[in-house]
Amino acid sequence: MKKDIPFPPYLPDQSVNSGVSRVATNVYVAADGYRPVGALQSFSDALDEPFLGGASVKSTNGTAYLLAGTATDLYKFGSGAWTSLVTSLTVVDRWRFQQFGDYVVCVNGSVTREVNLTAGTESALSGAPTGTSICLVGDFIVIGQAGGDKLLVKWSGFNDHTEWTPGTNQSGFQPMLSGGEVMGLAGGEYGLIFQRNRIVRMSLTGDPDAPFQFNEITTNFGCASKASIVTEGRTTFWLSDRGFMALEDGQALRSIGSEKVDRTFARSIPREDYERLWSAIDPVNKLVMWGVPGSLGAIWCYNWELDRWAVIEVAFNGLFSGFSASLTLEEVSAIYGDIDTMPYGLDDPRFSGGEPRLFAVSTDDELSTLSGANLEAHMGVGFTEFVKGRLTRLINVRPIGDAVDGITIEIDARDRLGDAGRIITGTSLMASGAIPLRANGRHLSITQKIAAGTPWKYAQGVEIDFNAGGGR
Repeated sequence: MKKDIPFPPYLPDQSVNSGVSRVATNVYVAADGYRPVGALQSFSDALDEPFLGGASVKSTNGTAYLLAGTATDLYKFGSGAWTSLVTSLTVVDRWRFQQFGDYVVCVNGSVTREVNLTAGTESALSGAPTGTSICLVGDFIVIGQAGGDKLLVKWSGFNDHTEWTPGTNQSGFQPMLSGGEVMGLAGGEYGLIFQRNRIVRMSLTGDPDAPFQFNEITTNFGCASKASIVTEGRTTFWLSDRGFMALEDGQALRSIGSEKVDRTFARSIPREDYERLWSAIDPVNKLVMWGVPGSLGAIWCYNWELDRWAVIEVAFNGLFSGFSASLTLEEVSAIYGDIDTMPYGLDDPRFSGGEPRLFAVSTDDELSTLSGANLEAHMGVGFTEFVKGRLTRLINVRPIGDAVDGITIEIDARDRLGDAGRIITGTSLMASGAIPLRANGRHLSITQKIAAGTPWKYAQGVEIDFNAGGGR
């Protein structure tokens, strides 16, 4: 008998015999299976100190920039190298950035700073409070934990990021007297204030004397990690005490990790490491990513279109989402040689940056993308009774995908789910596309591994060739 088995969703929180996948490592979720993830490919020199936050910004003249901060410096990236905009700082928190026209306001727990994108300069933002989070709501810059007060939210003057005197040009503040410390902010046409034990919506009123109205969305849980908050379009994602959550349009609250990955994540990541997380959007692959850095870091990836998860294991120090930087004349010349004979004008959009990207920072603190050779991929099918009440005698397995080399099939065969597994592996891919191996058991789990560096584009599942054995 033969049977095609598509790779099921990765749901490690569910029972081992539910037939779901309990492994989906170094793969991107696809509608009909999985696609490969590339290794980190660095494209910059190293920062002088560990990375503490980054952002992509673009001036009104079309020039795109990458910014990054460390404990002592704020850098701008261009021509493959970092240029320090300011040194000798004492930064006590991560850097977080908010663009406002041709300026970028930067908070870091110490002195709030601004970058002038047109001039390429930076300075302390006079009058602005310190803060640990920042966003833009309508035409107001909003800062969380303003002035070191963990319960205070403060906003700038209307359409003026330099005005911070309460009562002047609609600038003001709001103490969050219940719900615990302000963990972070999300902006847009309305604001979201994430506290330790509640979430509050910050709505524009149109009243110059009281520009914002504050309404509770939740009153019994909030945000468990300042580092976990990230927004894509009209949806904000974060890690709560209940697991991974999403809030759509500031109203529709839903769990995205319950009975999927929440328990597995909680067992894998100690609560004291929650502030080590990095959160980012991968706009190309439609992913929200929560990464725990390290020499073998783990990035938990949620595809919001398919409502499915996977995990990437790679060494990294940080993540941030953005877009490509503009190319300089020298960089264009290096690509095309004689610029007088190149097929595009210098004002062609391909040189102005702005292509959506996910950026990772390597353990050497170099800017990178996941665009190198394919990482070793693991995907599979959980324990299944292919013949109800009887043994399955497996003859061979045929991977369904386009990889023609570097494939290992691993079978875990058990008569009872609580038994120790009998592990059988096969690596010889025949001309027919099948891998011959022999395995007997009532419950079989199948894992497919594709070696690092192997070229492949998709993997959809496996076809098994088997016979029914006796009952046990």
